[in-house]
This record gives sequence, C-alpha cells and structure tokens, in this order.
Amino acid sequence: MKLTTTLTLLTQALTALGADTNSWKSRTIYFALTDRIARSENDNGGNACGNLGNYCGGTFKGLQSKLDYIKGMGFDAIWITPVVDNADGGYHGYWARDLYSINGHYGSSDDLKNLVNAAHSKGMYVMVDVVANHMGNGNMGDMKPSPLNQGSSYHPSCSINYNDQHSIETCRIAKDLPDVNTTDPKIRQLYKDWIKWLISTYKFDGARIDTVKHVEKDFWPDFAWASGVYTIGEVFDGNPDYVAGYSKLMGGLLNYPVYFPLNRFYQQQNSSQALVDMHNQINKLVPDATTFGTFLDNHDNARFLNQKNDISLFKNALTYVMLGRGIPIVYYGSEQAYGGGADPHNREDLWRSGFNTNSEMYKFLQALGGVRKSHGGLPNNDHVHLFVENDAYAWSRQDGAVMALTSNIGKGQQRQFCFFTQKNNKTWRGIFDGKTYKSGGDGKLCATVNNGEPMVFIAQ
Repeated sequence: MKLTTTLTLLTQALTALGADTNSWKSRTIYFALTDRIARSENDNGGNACGNLGNYCGGTFKGLQSKLDYIKGMGFDAIWITPVVDNADGGYHGYWARDLYSINGHYGSSDDLKNLVNAAHSKGMYVMVDVVANHMGNGNMGDMKPSPLNQGSSYHPSCSINYNDQHSIETCRIAKDLPDVNTTDPKIRQLYKDWIKWLISTYKFDGARIDTVKHVEKDFWPDFAWASGVYTIGEVFDGNPDYVAGYSKLMGGLLNYPVYFPLNRFYQQQNSSQALVDMHNQINKLVPDATTFGTFLDNHDNARFLNQKNDISLFKNALTYVMLGRGIPIVYYGSEQAYGGGADPHNREDLWRSGFNTNSEMYKFLQALGGVRKSHGGLPNNDHVHLFVENDAYAWSRQDGAVMALTSNIGKGQQRQFCFFTQKNNKTWRGIFDGKTYKSGGDGKLCATVNNGEPMVFIAQ
C-alpha cells in the first residue's frame, strides 16, 4: 500500500478516534513498570530489590492496590509496561515470547482484567505498552503465534547503522532480539489481529508503541487504526524534523525533541530560549502538538536527579511537564525523588519508599495535579510564553487562568523576577505560598522565588 493511501486512511481513522484522542489530551499519565510498583495487594513497603536487572516481584494485584496512591497525586491514567509472556529475564516486558499469553510473573489474565476494571471504576484510563519491532531472545521455535516461530518471519541478523534509515528499520536493536519482518503482509495481519484482540479483551484505553522508528512508516497507520484507541509512539530521537515525520502515523508521539532542551535548561546547561524554540518548532511541524506526551524521566534514561541532584530544579522541570502544553507523563518514583542512573538503576522498586504519601515530591505533584484537574486538564493549545531568560521561564495557560514562573537558579537561591503577564490589573493567588499577586496597569508582575522553587499562580 502506498504511503499516501495509508495516510488518507489514517486521517479517516483519527477522525473516527477523535473523541478518544481528545479525551486523552486532558489526562495526566503515571508511567508504571509493573514489576516495580508493588508485590501484592498487601504490600506496605519493604526492603529494596537486590537485583534490578531481573524480576523483582511486582504484580498486577500489587499495582491495583496502589491505584489510590497514584490517583492521590491527581493522575487519571496509568501507562503499564508490556503484559505479554516474555522470554526468560524479560522483567520489563519488551522481550515477547507469546503474544496471546500474559506474563505469569505479574499474575493471571483475570488479574489484569481486574486491574483495568478497578482503574476504570476510579475514573482512570489504562494504557498498555506494545512492541511490534522485535521478539524476545531465546529459542525462536517457542515464539507464538505462528509464523513467528519461523526464521522467515524475521530480517537477517545485522547491527544497526544509525546513519542509515533502512538499517534502523531492518537490523536488530540488540544482537539477541530478532527483528520482525513487518513488510510481510502475513506479519502485518498478525499484528493487526493481535492488537485488536489485546485492546478489546482487556479493555485498555490507549496503547504506547515501542521502537516506532525501527519499523517502516507504512506499517503504523493500519496497526494504530486496528487498536481502536489513542496510540502514542516512541521515536527516540531529538531531531524535530525526523520525529515529525511520524506524527501523522498514529494518535500522538512522546515528545523527545522537547525532552532534551527541557533537561538542559533545568539542569543549568542552557537558557530557556532553546526550550521555547523547540516548543514552538514542534507546534509548527506536527498536526496537533497537544497529542504529544511531555516527560522528564523514563526507563531508558538516567533520572533527572541522578544527573542533577537538586530537588528545586527537579520541581521546576516537572512544572513544565505538568502545566505546559501536551499530555504530562510522570515516571513512577518521581514522587519519591528517586535518582537512579542508567538502566537498570533507573528502574528502582517503589516499595522501598514505603509508598509515602507525605513525601515532599508526592505533595508537590499533588498540588500541580490539582491545578491541572481544576482547569479541565488543560487540553488545549493555549500555552503562551511570557518570560524567556537565561535563568527563568514563565508561561500562561487558558488566557492567564494559570501562570507558572520557573527558574534554574537552584536550591538555596532567592531572586526577584518581574515579567509581563499580558493581563493588566489582574489578581492571582500563589498555590504554594497562598499570597496574592497583582499585575500593574502595564501588566507587569513581580515575584520573589525562594529556595529556587517554582511558583504557580491561579487567577482570582
């Protein structure tokens, strides 16, 4: 099928899925590695997992028991790692062995259904992670369904040359993970049938798609359409033009182009101008930037606090994630100020925290989640830059109903910032200090940042 025809079909598909994609725009997502949240429905905390490179014992029942913990911060959606049966050692879920069986380490098929039903009863969406690029390591004869147990279903083994797109799409992301020949019509039908079955059987509300750039583009529209739900893809690349090339193939994408300047500004490596420029560039390049997922941390990169151990800077960066344009995605453990390094150290178990709902970061995310929820989830493309400096960045949403003043001056620092709100003689309340702030006749507002922490203002 030609790409142009496929894109036409996708446009029709996205129209049909419009309500669903739109409903995700006002959601706030908590990204949970199923194996790392809770071990049972009675898990109240305990010793840290001794080997983060293998299964630590997290289960669907354990995760279900922590839905209130997650919802308590204002999250109304969870993204869970892949649920299918995995090759040995695939604690993370990305090494599929049998697409139609559930990973027994996490629990049973019924346990998964109960988790999703419980989330729905609490008004929460569940997004499942899926992989179509590769299968797991181990004996190919054990791969299911057929013909995934046959060598002819895979590309010849080769190492990726990241300067060659064909190589990116046909070679292996790891030497022992066979790369599925997704150009084969039989394989395409197999994956469409599977995603349709997976979503309908377990009543998932969305799908996060792994390793999108490693599969040819014209595979994705039919796959996304077959899912029947909002799909958000991972194109692990900071180049906005490259990422934008995938933006019409599915519901949305993870905003990797913003991830890099976001981290650099709030880690004191760059001015806010680079972040603002990328924010604007994405808006110009893609059909709808509000369908993109904004994130600061994930399971593939060292955590922010590992790279810059400053809780005030971390709070500023998360303010952009939670109150900026796009769908916020917060990596589990952020609420407990986890600071693990590269994989697998960034995949800490949550139970070592004791599921503390009084921690500084839990309370902080709860406050931001409350602002987002009380303003309808901030789903629209109404993000206005107000103040762009080397050490500060302020913006507004909903025509000034919400304003955020962030900085990268860091913990222990105090500074007054004066900026133009674009609203004359208007009054706001600071959500953290409870103080009243008013703009002058020229729209200027002055506020003092204490301890390098962000400030959030709600119109009165």
